[in-house]
Amino acid sequence: MSKHPDPRANSMVCPRHLSEEIVAGNCVAFVGAGFSAAARLPAWTELLRELAGEVGESLRRAIEGALDRDTGADGRYLAAQLLEDGLGRARLVERLRERLVVPREQLGPTMVRRLQILRRIPFRAILTTNFDNMLAGEVASRDTYVAALRPQRHRWWERHFWVDHEGPPVLEIHGDLSLADAEQQLVLTRRDYRRRLYQDPGYQTFLRTVLSTRTVLYLGFSFTDAYLNELRSEILHLLDFRHGSFPVAYAVVADSPLEVREFYRHHEGIELLDFRIGEHPDGGRDFSGFDRWLEAIYEASSPRPRFARMLAGRRVLWLDPHPENNVIVYQFFASIASERLAGARLDPVAVTQVATAEQARDALLHARGREQPFDLVLSHWGADELVRHGDELLANGPRLLVLMRQHDLRAPVVLFSSRTDFGGRKRTALGLGARAYCFSHEALFREIEAVFDGEP
Repeated sequence: MSKHPDPRANSMVCPRHLSEEIVAGNCVAFVGAGFSAAARLPAWTELLRELAGEVGESLRRAIEGALDRDTGADGRYLAAQLLEDGLGRARLVERLRERLVVPREQLGPTMVRRLQILRRIPFRAILTTNFDNMLAGEVASRDTYVAALRPQRHRWWERHFWVDHEGPPVLEIHGDLSLADAEQQLVLTRRDYRRRLYQDPGYQTFLRTVLSTRTVLYLGFSFTDAYLNELRSEILHLLDFRHGSFPVAYAVVADSPLEVREFYRHHEGIELLDFRIGEHPDGGRDFSGFDRWLEAIYEASSPRPRFARMLAGRRVLWLDPHPENNVIVYQFFASIASERLAGARLDPVAVTQVATAEQARDALLHARGREQPFDLVLSHWGADELVRHGDELLANGPRLLVLMRQHDLRAPVVLFSSRTDFGGRKRTALGLGARAYCFSHEALFREIEAVFDGEP
């Protein structure tokens, strides 16, 4: 914990526009070297200076001079080029691999949590210029550009965001040190960067498309790359960005004065999410403000905390004699029970399981009598559980709807079953008073969200 608490910590609330863009599947995370700092990896400039000690005196002075004259990306690319000239490509890559590839079991809890959260936020894609092994993904190629621009699964209701945590596709646009062909695909030096810019025809088109069509969240990014800065200016001109427009990007940054934040917001289209670097008890610097911002974005946009908040203390009645058919949803309900939002654990959702429409009716009557109504009723269709009701043979789900109407039992009802005769079943269910009939987990979760968000 910092000796000097950040007075801005209480204002770390994810901007609504950013959370809406993430939930809509319209946000790309752009991850820079600062993101991996929690793994105690050396900063890129620091590492270049360290490796300069392994070359001759004259070349070492040239490398340090390049870094002293230009602290931005151009200076680092030049220094790396000089290092490659002195050490050779294979030796340079091997030395970088020794310093930047860290076994997962050796990562500290802060880095593990960062990676966990990043994977659980439903970004359309994650781009990174890092070539350490923190974010395993695909290296830049025509196919991976297409996969990042047009992912098959990128909305918040996709299973890999709320159960498996596989997360969004990751594109390592400067390569990956942990791969066997790192020597060929890494962008380390000035020559590498020129090759990526001018010999990879998809690279510039890809970046232009991302920056012009998606909201970008920069994480651990320093804005020192001259080409990317020029490209952002080109996109701002293309979009005719003006003061008062929604930001085209957001960035989590440290110790940014108000005047700088206003400049970036008004003239660069970037809203800076600022935090203060404090003093760590061990004598180092405290970057916990970065993680608080990441947690705030996670809580506002990821399905796990959003549903934990929506379903906290809710009562759900589920009619289905075969609960094994719903194990994925039960797993999700169990997973969100462990969520801690703003440091507090929320009450879990309570699910009551019944097998027949009559049992469901009795449970609803009992709850009404005790003034503990159910907030939501989920039901299968139940074509194999036909029972005569009056002059009709009714399946389990439709029979429950009829019984609820007869006893004036009120609760939103969502039928979740197979796609068999979808149109006919949906018309029948809605005609009997159901809120919806759906057959996919994605649709079910959208309906649950709509119920507790008060949407029609």
